[in-house]
Amino acid sequence: MKGILYDATRVKVCQAFYQICEYAELPEKWADDLWGEIMSRKELYNELVYYIEHHTFLDQLKVSGYSLCDLYVWQMNRYNLIRDTGKNPRTCNKEKMAMQAFKTMSELLKDPGQNLKKLEYGQGTDRL
Repeated sequence: MKGILYDATRVKVCQAFYQICEYAELPEKWADDLWGEIMSRKELYNELVYYIEHHTFLDQLKVSGYSLCDLYVWQMNRYNLIRDTGKNPRTCNKEKMAMQAFKTMSELLKDPGQNLKKLEYGQGTDRL
């Protein structure tokens, strides 16, 4: 077995990602779908690694001017609107908001036109 190198980085990132999703009470299917998107886009994977290591966003990836931090704030605003709280209380699961920001970014990368409309104009109260 000479010369075989094994890098367990992706395995550790995968484990950390699923731990966050479990803590955030996100469905396994949802996490599986997002993990597939993250693995297919190197820049999104790099953002996730940075998030896991630093618990903040790298914010190098931008789609039409939107970064993960922008999408996180957008998620928080949606949460506050739905809960009618006006601010983010302690009951708000910040990890869930972060993972939803990653999901929104993956959707933006797939179809910027359709998903930018959702960000800029909102979804309407019937779609919250």
